[in-house]
Order: sequence, then structure tokens, then C-alpha cells
Amino acid sequence: MAGPAAIWSFVIAGAVAGLAVATAGDETKNPKKTMPRALIAALIIVTSVYVLVAVAALSAQPWEEFDGQTAGLSAILENIVGSQWPGTVVAAGAVISIFSVTLVSIYGQSRILFTMAGDGMVPKLFRDVNPRTLTPVKGTIVVSAVIAVLAGLIPLNFLAEMTSIGTLVAFVVVSLAVIILRVREPNLERGFKVPFYPVLPVVSIIGCFWIISSLQIITIVVFIIWTAFILGLYFIFGRKSSVHGKQLAEAGPTNPESAGTDSAGGAK
Repeated sequence: MAGPAAIWSFVIAGAVAGLAVATAGDETKNPKKTMPRALIAALIIVTSVYVLVAVAALSAQPWEEFDGQTAGLSAILENIVGSQWPGTVVAAGAVISIFSVTLVSIYGQSRILFTMAGDGMVPKLFRDVNPRTLTPVKGTIVVSAVIAVLAGLIPLNFLAEMTSIGTLVAFVVVSLAVIILRVREPNLERGFKVPFYPVLPVVSIIGCFWIISSLQIITIVVFIIWTAFILGLYFIFGRKSSVHGKQLAEAGPTNPESAGTDSAGGAK
């Protein structure tokens, strides 16, 4: 229950909960009010459940016994009840939770690609929606196929670490973006304003790098290679195809704000 592995599981759970909420922004009513509430609620629920489980486990077993122990909750239940069936129930719940995390990941990634396709940064295939359900079915199928291949070929522990480092780096980027936008665009309209600025973004960045430092070196190296590959695709395809980038180029350096407004003068 303790140590980096527990922190990774918490990060993944919180990230998945936040991802599911954040990527549904285009499909919600009044997102300026509902999105911040949903994000905070998701984090509170995940954190509360995690803490309650940890407290219950520490109350049932000395913390020293967790060192090197696998499937700690199952072992605790078996010791208390004297039977293996509670551990089997917990194991079944873990399998179901993996299914749910996978489904949420598919949902979130398909919506991210849907948004990127709208700006031309990825193929238009991911922008196509089913005329009846208005959902990106083709993009969902592609994402599902890729995830299925990765899940079948890559060990689960390595996948968990790659998910962790990807999530943590995303948190770092968002925290940096908050700081940069507060300086460069102080008057930008904001539906939700991050409190305790700049302390909260800075603490978030430090915390993310602290957890990243506990990951395996191979995880960090593979992530750097993967990031370089994605950046290469961006400069080769995405940057040239970006609708917003073309608008900025047409607006020119003397009138960069015109690329961010429509014909009626409203903000895009």
C-alpha cells in the first residue's frame, strides 16, 4: 500500500477520473460551471476512497508487513476471514476496474483526437461522427485497436509506468501553461481560475517531478523517445495542417488577434 507503486496507482486513478470529465467538455451543458465542479468532485471521491482503503489496511496489518507484499488487500482479507474467497472477490474487482479504466481511456483519447482533428493536426478520420449517435465511432475503433495491441504485447507493469509518466508530464505542462498564460494573457476570459496562484502550479510541478524521479530509467528513456517521435509528427504534419496556425500566418505579425476572432468579431 505504501511507496511509489501506491502513488502511481493513485495518480492513474485520479488522472483517469479527471480525463473522463475534462474530455467530455464539448458534450456537457454549461461547461464553465459544471466542468470545474465535476473535476473537483472526481478528485475528492478518488482521494477519499484511496485514503479510506489505506487507513483500513493499516488498521488490519502492521505497516512493516506491506514491504514486498503483493496483493496486500487480498492477503489481509484471507488472514482475517480465514478463507480465500474474499481475496478472489477483490481480485475480480481489480479485473473489472482495469476494464473500466481501459474504457475511460478509449473514451478520453478518442475525444482528444476528435478535437485535434478539428484543427487539422491529425487526420480528419478522427473527426467523423456517426449521424445517429453523433459520436466519433471511427476514431474510437482506431484507438481501441491500438490499445488492444499494446495491452496484448506490453507487460502491465511497464504500461502502468508509461501511463504514470505521461499523466505526470501532462500535469507539468498544464501547470506551466497556467503560469505562462497568467503572465502573457492576464485579461484572457477564464471560465475557471486556478486558486492559490502561483503556489499551486509550482507545487504541482515539483510534486510531479518528484514522482517521475522514482520511475525506472527505461520508462523515462522510452517516454523521451516517444515524445520525440510525436514532436516529429507535429512538425512534419500537424504544424503545417493546423487551421489555427494558418489563420495566424494569414493574420501576420501586425494583427495576430484577428486569427482568434470570427467574422462577427466574437472570440473563437
